[in-house]
Amino acid sequence: MKKLTAILLALVLVFAFAACAKSGGSTAPTNAPAANAPADSGSSSGSAPASAALPQKGDFGAGPSWSISSEPTKTNGPWAQSYAVIDELAKQAAAYDGVAASYTFTLACHDPAESAPGEFLTAWANAVTIATEGKVDFNIGWSGSMSGTMASLDDMKSGTIDFDWTLPCYFKGYMPLTNVIQNPGLGINNGTVGSYVMWELYKTNPEIQKEFADDGELLFVWTNCTSPLSYKGSGEISDISAVQGNIRANNGPAQTFVNEVGASVFGCPIGEVYSNVKNSIINYLVTDWHGIKSFALSDPGVLNYYIDTNIGCSAYALMANADIWGALPKDIQDAIKSVSGDYLLNLVDIWSFWEAAGRYGAVANGGNIYAPSDALASEFQTAYENVAATWISEQADPAVAQRIYDQAKTLVEKYNAQFNW
Repeated sequence: MKKLTAILLALVLVFAFAACAKSGGSTAPTNAPAANAPADSGSSSGSAPASAALPQKGDFGAGPSWSISSEPTKTNGPWAQSYAVIDELAKQAAAYDGVAASYTFTLACHDPAESAPGEFLTAWANAVTIATEGKVDFNIGWSGSMSGTMASLDDMKSGTIDFDWTLPCYFKGYMPLTNVIQNPGLGINNGTVGSYVMWELYKTNPEIQKEFADDGELLFVWTNCTSPLSYKGSGEISDISAVQGNIRANNGPAQTFVNEVGASVFGCPIGEVYSNVKNSIINYLVTDWHGIKSFALSDPGVLNYYIDTNIGCSAYALMANADIWGALPKDIQDAIKSVSGDYLLNLVDIWSFWEAAGRYGAVANGGNIYAPSDALASEFQTAYENVAATWISEQADPAVAQRIYDQAKTLVEKYNAQFNW
């Protein structure tokens, strides 16, 4: 009976797609990939890609504008369309609950299930279930339970785990061109913008593609949301010289910023930040609003001041072990790819919900989010330009790095205008 339900659902989806195409229905946002970039193709028989019948953002109405004076929900902001896609994927995937999977893969994630990456990976796994008609299933190890944060990349490469969710910036010197997105001077307004920019940079730059090609099959790379400069203090600062002491920041341009202002880089896992800020061991923090929300860093007695500038976004990568991927039949590879890559742009708005939730929680707990004064903003801008110059000079080919940095700036302007939230 369950199998019959799955077949009937597949037929319904086919007819629904045909009706949508006839009426000029919307499709997922795409950008033409580079000639040697991974294609989001359909099955080997040349039929339409599975993602064509899956929900798209354009199938749902946009949520209303959100103000920091009201608590964000998953329906009261511009992120409502992405959450509607996530809900629909869950409903459609449930039809395959009784179908025995042909392949069950492990997937490691260092974040908890109740997080933006948790929501994203759950939705992607559901999309894969639908696209493969229940043939592929995932056993997801949340919160580093399957592989530790600093071990998961090596575990994926060795085959200890099959799929991995990782941050390249966690590994010093790893994927340096991908980390262009961390440069604070890019001017990224939100996680949607950062994600569109990062994915387009990957698709149009063979040099970035090569950074992933040796380690596994990349299925998507996007970014988190913006990162304020946060601290526990007694007032606003007006001069960059006040930014001293220990600053916790990820590898790459974020740590270069710390060095630029003359402070000390303090390394510790995100789970230890709470106590280190509360005990004044960490003086300033560079982490995104999602991290502030997820790890309760805006609780009373922890962070209470947030300089509203973006000290960069970090790239997140979804990858498969090369041998595991290579052993899959082409129709399964094609089905998984059809709901990866461009299709996942339907989900990236969830970062804006988590940023809004982080901001709301900070203010609700008595925190102060403030824009830097003109003088302080000018000092930040000088520091950001110096960080970019350092990042470019440190790359193996500075000319390539300059080209990618300039392209990133252009793309940020383009997508900031498109997603002006």
